[in-house]
Amino acid sequence: MTDDLTIYVSGLYSGTNPQPGVGISRSLRQAYPSAKLVGVEYSNRCSGVHWPDFDEIWLQRPWTELNLDLHASSIKERLDAGGFWISSIDLEIMWLAEIFPYGHPNLLTPLMGSLTQVGKPAIPAHQRLPVKIPRFVTTDLSDWELHAFCRENDWKVWLKGPYYEAVRTPTWSDLEHWRKVLSTAWATDTLFLQSHVTGYEESIMLSAYRGNLLDCVYMRKRDLTELGKTWAGDALPVAPELIEPLRAVIRELNWTGGAELEMVRDAADELWLLEWNPRFPAWVHGSTIAGRNLPGKLVEGAAGIPAAPVGSTSNEFTRVVIELPVRAEFPLSPLPEPLGGAVGHSMKHPSGLIDFAQKLRDDPHKKAKANGNLRRPERFEAIPESYLSDLQDVKFAELQTPAGLYFENTAKQIFSNAAEIGRSHGTHINTRYAYSIKTNPDERLLQLALESGFLAEAISPLEVKKAITAGFRTEQIVLNGPAKWWRREELPAGKLHAVFCDSIEELTRVSTELENGELDSEFVGLRLRTPNIVSRFGIPIDSPELFEELVTSIRKMPRSCRFGVHFHMASSNVGVRQWRHLFKSMLRWCGTLEALSNRVIECLDIGGGWFPEDMHHKDASIYSEILSAVPEYLSGVSELISEPGKALAQPTMAIAMSILEVRSYLGKRSEAVMDGSIAELPMHYFHPHRILSQDKNGDWKALKRGSSMLLGRLCMEHDIVAMNVELPESAKAGDVFVFCDAGAYDRSMSYVFGCG
Repeated sequence: MTDDLTIYVSGLYSGTNPQPGVGISRSLRQAYPSAKLVGVEYSNRCSGVHWPDFDEIWLQRPWTELNLDLHASSIKERLDAGGFWISSIDLEIMWLAEIFPYGHPNLLTPLMGSLTQVGKPAIPAHQRLPVKIPRFVTTDLSDWELHAFCRENDWKVWLKGPYYEAVRTPTWSDLEHWRKVLSTAWATDTLFLQSHVTGYEESIMLSAYRGNLLDCVYMRKRDLTELGKTWAGDALPVAPELIEPLRAVIRELNWTGGAELEMVRDAADELWLLEWNPRFPAWVHGSTIAGRNLPGKLVEGAAGIPAAPVGSTSNEFTRVVIELPVRAEFPLSPLPEPLGGAVGHSMKHPSGLIDFAQKLRDDPHKKAKANGNLRRPERFEAIPESYLSDLQDVKFAELQTPAGLYFENTAKQIFSNAAEIGRSHGTHINTRYAYSIKTNPDERLLQLALESGFLAEAISPLEVKKAITAGFRTEQIVLNGPAKWWRREELPAGKLHAVFCDSIEELTRVSTELENGELDSEFVGLRLRTPNIVSRFGIPIDSPELFEELVTSIRKMPRSCRFGVHFHMASSNVGVRQWRHLFKSMLRWCGTLEALSNRVIECLDIGGGWFPEDMHHKDASIYSEILSAVPEYLSGVSELISEPGKALAQPTMAIAMSILEVRSYLGKRSEAVMDGSIAELPMHYFHPHRILSQDKNGDWKALKRGSSMLLGRLCMEHDIVAMNVELPESAKAGDVFVFCDAGAYDRSMSYVFGCG
């Protein structure tokens, strides 16, 4: 009899990122009109407690105050008395799997063995399904490896918590920030970075009992909230090619309860599985509207009591915001005092999930097991052998810190390797490096560039003078940038190798000077602005009118000069794959320019902005790819110029800083104040720096990740030179840390501050 049916539903949060408890109750009320529905919550601030379909609300203490043993006993009593329990909270589901290792006939949640097979991001159970898993790494990897993963995936990556939360991290500073936030919130250092998949968001929701797939439905998101949550969608039958493998997987997992498989369908019609949530999704009642009541099917399968049939009113659903009367026994909470500017309560998970995660962490006897992903063993970050060789030559006892260190052996090796890469491609295209002076104008690096046969790339006459002083000739100079004629009187006389104009106005001016004999250059051309990616540099080409104006200007260029095109977008910012896409797009634009202007492009400058490991990878694959692509679009190119400043200079220098003070809070070594600062290390927020310290044996080791910060000496809130590091146990005032990978913009953009 349905009058005797009692169903407990937990997870009633109904804010901007809702839990499915309310939707489950709506569906169950249709399936079992006479059943007793009990809503379970851990905060009266969850607005779902006021939903009228609940006959009772079983309100618990907050998770930080809750006696888990007593709560578990209470749940078991209700299950033994014939009640059914449907959880909408991932953490609670994992906790219940610990409490009931063999399950319970009335507990409609999966066993621990099932949960470990669907833990993100690996989701081992996906292997029997016609889906793929996006690339991912655990954040237990070193910062150096994480930065490489982000570059490889064009900085289109998601940082994911172990249970909830996924945040896009398009920059290194974003990743650093959110890693700290999520690690603190979810009481774990093990998070995940997953590559983004572009496409349409789709889901499969299912209902199963003891390995028997009871029903499932396919949903396509048609409208999203600003958090990416479903606001509207359509509920359709699952395709046969999916349902049969899914049935087999559910049987193999012995799955009990609801579940949602969140997927993306890409442009190639491939399905990518992002999440396997061990519960019904928040849009669960949308399926009931479409005629498939999955919560009803779940209770029917467990209780053996037929659910009331439900008709389909539409295969599409949407949400609206409605107001409800507040239950008298759960009045609204009083407003907080506005001392800190607060005007109302935060609607972010008032049910206490974060507190629950921390409680599980702090209680070793009740800690939920891992979600299917093993923590990598702790390890030291690899240090290049050349760094260690260079450090042997430094007399630290005589060093006044903060001090810049020049890694001579490393610098010679890098420039030598780069020169070899430039010579190793047997094509008719002459490949040349043009060392970017602005990145680091140190005379030692300029000398290495000259000795390696490189050109010098300058953005001002003053930089040209610097190159000439270092031994370069004017015909070895590439002049670039938006203000290259600033201090024109300083420009040495002589023929330049190449001049690339940043605007049509400049191109017109340069053409006139060339005709009048006021300027001479082997190649003259223009810099193109990348379409679809914001840039302040170059000539825009994303409208027919602008393109026509550009073509007209090119036609007026004197024929005495060879024509060139410059394209620059830092791959370290946009990612290697995105750079490849932009490069080929630019080649197509260049082909159109050639055809319309009747000028052959003979010189192509692909700019710089490369991370050292990407540009100088041992197999030089990027160069092979570039050289093979150019003739396909531009048959007249005889010279290819690359401008590696950062890729060459970054590894060649370091900053040595001494500890001024080690600070402990609550007995934990939390901070160290350094005598260096962001004045000496201004790029701290833009890319990782390998930080080295000497152990008791005098061996150099990279600092591991931890919860400590290294504070700079300046009275500035943002003067933090390292976050999320682990201070060595032996660290004390006077010890020296070496911040590597500081030879590029860290050097050239450093400044004097706080020194009187």
